[in-house]
Amino acid sequence: MPVLFVCAAMLFVGAVLAVPCRLLAPRDVRDLVAGGAAGAALLAGVLTLGASANSVPVRNVGIVTSFNKPTGEITGSGLNWVAPWKKIGEWDASRQKYDHIGADKAVTVRTATLANAGVELLIEWQVRPGSAPRQFMDYKGDFEAFRGQRVGVQLDGAVNDAFATYDPLANIDTKTGNLNVDLKPFADKVKTSAQERLSDDIEILSATIIRVNHDEKTEANIKVFQDKLAQSRNLEQDLINAEKQAEITRKNAQVDKVARCMEIAERTGNSPGLCLNSGIVLGSK
Repeated sequence: MPVLFVCAAMLFVGAVLAVPCRLLAPRDVRDLVAGGAAGAALLAGVLTLGASANSVPVRNVGIVTSFNKPTGEITGSGLNWVAPWKKIGEWDASRQKYDHIGADKAVTVRTATLANAGVELLIEWQVRPGSAPRQFMDYKGDFEAFRGQRVGVQLDGAVNDAFATYDPLANIDTKTGNLNVDLKPFADKVKTSAQERLSDDIEILSATIIRVNHDEKTEANIKVFQDKLAQSRNLEQDLINAEKQAEITRKNAQVDKVARCMEIAERTGNSPGLCLNSGIVLGSK
């Protein structure tokens, strides 16, 4: 119960009790008692008015409570009036951030390769106003406890759900050897999983994954895989080069054969067609 209303109630009681006291008081103090009672009543009215007025900050939800228990009634921001024995608690309904950008703040997940990875991401969320009274009561008006114990834990779980199938080795480009992972589908999975986990309490506004930091073992495996791809590409190029070299050798051999045939034909005075067409190489006379 608001302190101002308690004080106002005490003053009202004092003003009421002053009425019989005035009748019993000596004549010379009756006016003084009456003046005191009137002043007490006026002050009680001012305090009652003050107890009924409540200011709620912008983007917050006002939770109306009676005897420290939420009534289920909520208000918007600004100046709000309620019965003097009630008061309005505040519950943050502004846009919130689940900020894990930075290697030191990355969310640790278990991947499909049974390795650990650190996911840097940002999720923006907002309380559902209709659920604010229940949240206020469940967490005794402590929004930070709600943020950490309810929202934070479930968002951690949603990130792990999304990366349970993540396999970096399966996303290495076999042509370039680069690790090309499209993180948007994983961000969509995070958002979907988070909304399923927290649909009664908050609305997920956005989910953005910045990068995934792998552990040393995974990085080493990626390097080995990339080296093997590079080696394979080198072997393929060596094969192409060998085939080209063989073709050059074959052509050179053909050229040498023709040149030798022409040389023999000129020396012997025979037609070069005898050796070019039949493959017979003529000797000297």
